[in-house]
Amino acid sequence: VMMIGRNRSVAASIAASTNDATELSGTPDLTGNVLNCNGPAYYLGLRFPSVTIPAGSTITAATLEFELTSGSFDDPDLTIYAHDADNPAAYTTTTNDISGRTPTTATVNWIASSIGTGIKTSPDITTVIQEIIDRPGWTSGNAIAPILNALSASSFFRVRSYDAST
Repeated sequence: VMMIGRNRSVAASIAASTNDATELSGTPDLTGNVLNCNGPAYYLGLRFPSVTIPAGSTITAATLEFELTSGSFDDPDLTIYAHDADNPAAYTTTTNDISGRTPTTATVNWIASSIGTGIKTSPDITTVIQEIIDRPGWTSGNAIAPILNALSASSFFRVRSYDAST
């Protein structure tokens, strides 16, 4: 789930298998029950379709919510950015489909340890989302695609995927 704003809130959710994926060493997986980001060779791609933020809006707050599935994989050492595109396409099994997407300049690091299981909220990613909304081609109803990449081998992050059904 992605939450944006204070005065006007927008909540967006993953809506299909092709809207979340893990990539390990260039190979995307779109259908696993969990998404892993356990070391620098991992990328975790999210895509929120139909985000209704008007062009020119000022983003005041933005976070991602994840359901962590294992206390053994609750040590995020991640950088969060987004695919720098007006309306990013759904993920595919094409080699490097997550890591090869053009990144936003804005990034946010999420470094924590032993955060536990259940619903967890990322650090504020306002700068990342604002960069997308400020694109000249942004239109309300487009998709936004945040991407997470592990910063180090000590990153152990596993979350429930769309395909886990609940």
